Amino acid sequence: MSYAYSKHSGQFLVLLCTFAAAILIWRFTSIFTDYRVFRQKDFLLTLNDLSAQIPFENIHEDDEFDEFANVLKAMRKAPYLILYDSSNIDVVLNHICNLQFIPNTLQRLVAVAFDEKSETVLRKSYPEIPNVLINLKPILDSMDPKKQNRGYLVYTLALVVHAKICASLAARGIDFWSMHQDTLWTQNFDMMNVEDRYPDANMLFDTIGNENPLYHRMRDWVCGATFFVRGNPTTFQFFRQLESYMLSYQSPDSSIMTYLCGHHHYKCEFLPQWMVSSFNYFEGPRENVPVLIQLDGGKKPGESKMDVLKRGHFVFRHENGTCNERSFHKLRDYVKYGFPDAIQKDGSLKENWYSKTIYFFKNLFNIDPWNRKFYLTIHQSLL
Repeated sequence: MSYAYSKHSGQFLVLLCTFAAAILIWRFTSIFTDYRVFRQKDFLLTLNDLSAQIPFENIHEDDEFDEFANVLKAMRKAPYLILYDSSNIDVVLNHICNLQFIPNTLQRLVAVAFDEKSETVLRKSYPEIPNVLINLKPILDSMDPKKQNRGYLVYTLALVVHAKICASLAARGIDFWSMHQDTLWTQNFDMMNVEDRYPDANMLFDTIGNENPLYHRMRDWVCGATFFVRGNPTTFQFFRQLESYMLSYQSPDSSIMTYLCGHHHYKCEFLPQWMVSSFNYFEGPRENVPVLIQLDGGKKPGESKMDVLKRGHFVFRHENGTCNERSFHKLRDYVKYGFPDAIQKDGSLKENWYSKTIYFFKNLFNIDPWNRKFYLTIHQSLL
C-alpha cells in the first residue's frame, strides 16, 4: 500500500517538475523572440550614456544654478518651477499670460531652460522671472537623428535631468512646486495655501484619471505634472532614487514616483482631482472645474501643443505679445464645454473575471494591492 502510494507520488512529482521546467523554458525562449527586450536594453544603454554627460554634480555645483537656487531660497513662498526649450517657448509665453491676471502668482514663477535660444526669448520678454540655463542641446545634437526611439529618449532624458534638478533643490532645503507650462489655471491656486493643508507630508502629488469608476483601480497613481516638494534629506534621497530607477528600468518618472510613494517613510500625499487634474478631466463628468488642469493629451495627428490650446480656446496671448484678459475670464466656461469629442460616454468599470480575480487575490495577500508595481510596466509598450 505504502509502496504504491510512494510510486504514484513520485510520478506526480516528476510530472509537476516537467511541467515547471516547460514553463521556464517557454518563458526563457520568449525573451529571445520579444524584440522589445532588446529595444529596452538599447534604450537604457543610450539613456545612461546621455545622462552621464550631465551628472548631478555638474548641476548642483554650477555657479549659475547656485545663484538661481539662492533666489528661490529667498522667496517668501515656494516657487512654481517650470522647464522648457525652444519646442514649447510659445506655450510658456501663453502660460505666463494665463498667470498674468491671477494676483501674487506670476511672482512665484521660476524657469529652467534647456537651450540658449529659448532662454534668451524668455529673459528678453520677462526679465523679472528667475531663469537659468541647463543646456541639453549639445548632448541631443550628438545623438544620431535616425536613432531608434529618439523622441522618447529626448523626453526621458528631460525627466532624468528634472529629477537631478529636484534633488539639488531638495538638498539645499528649498521648498518648491514642479509644474508644467501647458497647465491651465482656472482659479487662484496661490490663495489656497495647499502646502499648509498637509503639514506632515514631504511631497504632494497630482493623480491620473477622473471621477469615473473606471479609475478606481488606479487610486494614487501619480500624474507628475504638478507636485510639491518639501526640501529636506528625505526628498533629496527620493529624487536620487528616482533618477537611478529611470536609468535602470524603462519607466517614466510618474510611475516610479507612484512606486516609491508606497514606502511610507517618504510621506507622500495625493491632491484631490477637483483641485488638480489632467486631460482626463475632459473625458469624464464636468460638474466641477478643477483649479489646475494639465493638457497632457488631446493632440490630433500633426498638431502641436499650441494647436490643442487654440482648439480649446485656451490662448491668452495676442499676436502682438500682449495678454488677453477676456480669454482668462472666459476660461472656466471654455474648460467646462471644451473638447466635447473627448467625453467618454460609458464611464463604467469594465473588467473580466480574470482581472477581478487577480485583483482580489492581490488584495487578499497584500501583494501590490494598489497596482504600483504594475504601473511600472504599462509604458513598456512605447518601445
